[in-house]
Amino acid sequence: MLVPVIGVVQAGEQARADRYTYLPQIGLYVLIAWAFTDLMMTTSRQPAVRGSQKLQARGLRAFREPAQRTQGRDYKPFCFGIAAAIIIALSWRAFVQTSYWKDTETLWNHTLAVTTDNDVAHNNLGYLSLQRGELDNAISHFETALMIRSRNAAAHYDFGGALIENSLANALARKGLLSEAVDHYENAVRLRPDYGDPYLNLGTVLFEQGRTDDAIAAWQKAVATQPTDAGFHTALANGFLKGGLQRDAIAEYEHAARIAPDDPVPGNNLAWLLATSFDASIRDGNRAMEFAKHAVQLSRGKDPNYLRTLAAAFAESGRFAEAKETARQALQAAEARSNSTLANALQNEIALYELRLPYHK
Repeated sequence: MLVPVIGVVQAGEQARADRYTYLPQIGLYVLIAWAFTDLMMTTSRQPAVRGSQKLQARGLRAFREPAQRTQGRDYKPFCFGIAAAIIIALSWRAFVQTSYWKDTETLWNHTLAVTTDNDVAHNNLGYLSLQRGELDNAISHFETALMIRSRNAAAHYDFGGALIENSLANALARKGLLSEAVDHYENAVRLRPDYGDPYLNLGTVLFEQGRTDDAIAAWQKAVATQPTDAGFHTALANGFLKGGLQRDAIAEYEHAARIAPDDPVPGNNLAWLLATSFDASIRDGNRAMEFAKHAVQLSRGKDPNYLRTLAAAFAESGRFAEAKETARQALQAAEARSNSTLANALQNEIALYELRLPYHK
């Protein structure tokens, strides 16, 4: 029962997992319950009474009778009172404790109030602030978490430290502090070279800085850490596409589509490239329709971007009537979502299809 508690089997970064102490305490609870039951049943006892002399006189062996129960003090009301008081007290404490779980912010703020040097609480509050767009607050929490962790150089803390470094870098990048973000992404991959997310995010920031080759190298390292993750291959394909390496992008999109056939994103991106590429040797309307139809099917025909891709594939294949009808469906879906940018693009493309011209980007 102590095995999950004492750290022989790790279930996290901590040296001991006191959250599992309910296991070795089971025996104590059984002891208390049975002792309480015995206490309730206890009454005063009289000394044993020996067998009568008459029975001895008749040649019968004397025997010792068990102690006879006699009327004594009844402990049951007292025990019931104690039990009721304990239950009420514990119920009240449970009510108070569960109130701290009202929401994430309340929980982790309470955690900080009753603990010291709690990097987990700071990290989680930082992540919450990042989700809310409160970048300064997020950066402050992440930096505090890293400062706390820096006091412990144990190797098993590296993955948690890499997570915080990555989150801090994300906050810095969103604030526009790209150089600082790059430093922390590099810290993250130095702590855990097998952690792919920092490579992925680092590549995005490097690309924004105009360092296309470095960005692609980072994305390739990300894929190496997660070779079966379709999202990583899609991100690498997007990087190749941004760098003008369309054939490399096609190869990655195809690989991602094979890995995750139920994910519409890589198939849709591939179909768009095959339908709209400026390079005639790359365009393939029939293959584009195949991938675009599958993406539309997966999205149940509700995503205007996938409908737009299918319309472009129809146009590349010379099926302009279907291209116009599909583009109009995409336009309605875009307007329903108040996506004016996409709606304007679709209107321009519909005008091309009416002239029996495909859209090439």
